[in-house]
Amino acid sequence: MMEKVLQVKNLKVAYGPIKALKGIDLEVRQGETVAIIGANGAGKSTLLKTISGLLKPAEGTIEFRGQPLTSMAPHHIVSKGLIHVPEGRAVLGRMTVEDNLLMGAYCRKDEKEIQEDLEKVLALFPILKERFKFQAGNLSGGQQQMLAIGRGMMARPQIMMLDEPSLGLAPIVIKEIFEIIKNLRDKGITVLLVEQNAKQALKVADRGYVLETGRVVLSDSGANLLRSEEVTRAYLGERKDDTRRALTA
Repeated sequence: MMEKVLQVKNLKVAYGPIKALKGIDLEVRQGETVAIIGANGAGKSTLLKTISGLLKPAEGTIEFRGQPLTSMAPHHIVSKGLIHVPEGRAVLGRMTVEDNLLMGAYCRKDEKEIQEDLEKVLALFPILKERFKFQAGNLSGGQQQMLAIGRGMMARPQIMMLDEPSLGLAPIVIKEIFEIIKNLRDKGITVLLVEQNAKQALKVADRGYVLETGRVVLSDSGANLLRSEEVTRAYLGERKDDTRRALTA
């Protein structure tokens, strides 16, 4: 069985009187891609922000390889290899593509290894190599998302946490982004994926969790959740019998 690298138990988070997470239990094993799906306001982004130390829980525990993270500062969590690619990409628009990528390696010291990893990222994202000296703010949305993922890779992640990587992108670009996510898994990078595009997320996921109003209401393999009547009706916009009719029409 694959090693358990991240474990969340009874995680509760509140924004003042509003309870955003109401006792989340979740685990991620080495090399997995795990998807978290759910409607707006379900608590998906809050969960990632709490794991990465940007929010502090009211209750519960977060462990990475058995080490507690709940009282650890965000930059220390990054140095452990938990990398958060936030919703909206958050590239540094006035800085070049090169400088954005190098910012991802700010916790690292070995210049030779950093340069080697930079070449690997540019090989994975040829468009970033073409625009290496461009200001990041001048890139398209899809290119900025590639830059945000590339910047995360420069930290040599043990877990890459991606928050809504397809948000606001054209369908053809979304397809490319999900190919990149599959490529990350093929490279052995563990991925925790928050995504409103539930169908695409579950297609690339080994396992998935469904969140509703701060609680996990379903968890299973990605394939089983794709076949679930409940998930199909609530998140994929179609019923199973509708799908069968479409396939036989």
